[in-house]
Amino acid sequence: MKRKTPLDLPRLVMRRAILVGLLAVVLALLVGLQRTQEAIDEEVEAAMTLAAVMARLGTLASVDDRSALESLRVMQADSPLRHLELNIHAADGHTLLAPPPRPDDASGVMAVLVRLHRDFLSEPETRSVSWSVDRPVGGPWTVSLHASSEGERHEAIADLAGIFLIMLGCIAGLLLVMRWNMQRAFAPLADLLDAISGIERQALEPVRRLPTMPIRELESIAVALRHLAGGLEQAEAQRRLLSQKVLTLQEDERTHLARELHDEFGQRLTALRFDAAWLTRQVADWPELLSVVKGMSARCGEVQRDIRQLLVQLRPFGPAVEGRDPGTLPLERLVSMLEALVRSWQDTRTDTACTLTLETPPPEGDDPVAEIELPRDLALAVYRISQEALTNAARHAHARHVELSVRLVLSPGEHQRGWLYWSVRDDGLGLDQPAAALQRGNGLGGMQERVWAQSGQWRILPGTADRPGLTLQACLPVNQPHDAPCPP
Repeated sequence: MKRKTPLDLPRLVMRRAILVGLLAVVLALLVGLQRTQEAIDEEVEAAMTLAAVMARLGTLASVDDRSALESLRVMQADSPLRHLELNIHAADGHTLLAPPPRPDDASGVMAVLVRLHRDFLSEPETRSVSWSVDRPVGGPWTVSLHASSEGERHEAIADLAGIFLIMLGCIAGLLLVMRWNMQRAFAPLADLLDAISGIERQALEPVRRLPTMPIRELESIAVALRHLAGGLEQAEAQRRLLSQKVLTLQEDERTHLARELHDEFGQRLTALRFDAAWLTRQVADWPELLSVVKGMSARCGEVQRDIRQLLVQLRPFGPAVEGRDPGTLPLERLVSMLEALVRSWQDTRTDTACTLTLETPPPEGDDPVAEIELPRDLALAVYRISQEALTNAARHAHARHVELSVRLVLSPGEHQRGWLYWSVRDDGLGLDQPAAALQRGNGLGGMQERVWAQSGQWRILPGTADRPGLTLQACLPVNQPHDAPCPP
C-alpha cells in the first residue's frame, strides 16, 4: 500500500497559529499578573482605609460634632471606602454624613455592560451593620456601614473587557497568520492554472516556467504537471515523426507515380503523336482517313495535357533546382503555385468565387541571394492543405465564395525565422461536429496531420447564424524550434 505524502500546509498553518496562540497566552499572563498586583494593592489600601475609619469612629466620643464630621468627610474624599458606604445619622434620624458620590468612570460600551449587569444580573444590596456612638452633647449618633457592589462590578466588567480584548486580538492574529500563510502558500496557484491551461492548448512553455513551489503539496502537483508535459512532448514528437514519415511516404509515392507517368506514358504518347503525324502525311489524299488520324493526334495531345496536370498535382514544385538547397523553396515559387492553384480551381468552378490574399515580406534589397527561402516541407504542406481546403469547400460545403489567406511574418536577420498564418473561410454548409469530421476520411484529418507534422497549431471555427460556413486556421513555424508557442 502506497504511503500518503505528508502535507506541509496544515503543519505550516498550525505551527504559526500555535506561535500566535503562545504569544497571546504570554500576553494574557503578563496582563493578568499586572492586574492581580493592582487588585492586591487596591484591597490592601481599602483595608487600611477601613481601619483608619474605624479608628476615627472610636474617637468620636471626645470630639465635637463639627470636627468629627469634617475629619470623616476629608477621610472619605481622600481615601473612599472600598465595597462599603459610611452613613451617620443623628438621634432624630437626620443624616449627618453620607457617602460621597462615586464617579462613574465607565463610558460607552463599558457603561452599557455595567448597567445591564446591575439591572438584570444583580439583586439590590441590603446588607448593613449599624451601631450607636454616644455624644458629649445631644443624643447618640447611629453609624451604619452598608455593603456596596458598584466598585467591584466596575472592576469585574473592566477585567472581562480586558480578557475579551485579548481574545479578540488572539483571534485576529490567528486569522491574519492563516491569511498570510494561505496567500503565500497558494500564490503559485496562478502559475499552476496557467500551466494546466497551457496543456489544454497544447502549449507546454508555461509548464517549463513553473518555479519551485513553497509547499510540498503544490510541488507535487508541479512535478506531476512537468512529468505530464514531458510525456505529452514525447508523444507529440513521436506523433510528429510518424506523421512526417507517413506524409513522406505519400509524397515519395506521388513522386514515383509522377516519374512513371512522365517516363512511360509521356514517351509512348510522344511516339503515338509521331506516328499520327506520319499517318497524316500518308493519308493526305484520303480525307476520311485524314480526319480520323487528326482526331487521334488531338486525343493524344489532350491526354498529354491531362498527364501534365496530374504531374503538377502529384509533384507541384517539381525536382529541386540545381545549385539550390534541395530542402528549401523560394517564397516566390510558393506564391506563384498558390495563384496557379486558385486560377485552375476557378476555371473549373464558375459558380464559386475564390479570393486569394497574400501578405509576404519583400526581399531584402536587390540581391537575389537575399530572397526569402522557406523549408520545402513547409511550402509543400501549405500547398497541400490549400488544395484540400478548396476541394472540400466546393465538393462538400457547396460554398459560393471561398477566401484563402496566407500571411508570412518574419523577424529581421539571416535566419529568417517567423510564422506563417494560413486560413480558409467559406460560406457553405459548415460542420455540426468538427471532431467527428476529423475522424472521417482523409480531408480535414489529413490537413490536421500535415499541420501537426510541421509543429503547427490547427483550429476549426464553425460558422454562426450571422456568418455561416466554416473557417480553417493554421499557424506554422518558420525555422523555429518545435516547441515554440505560436503568437496570437
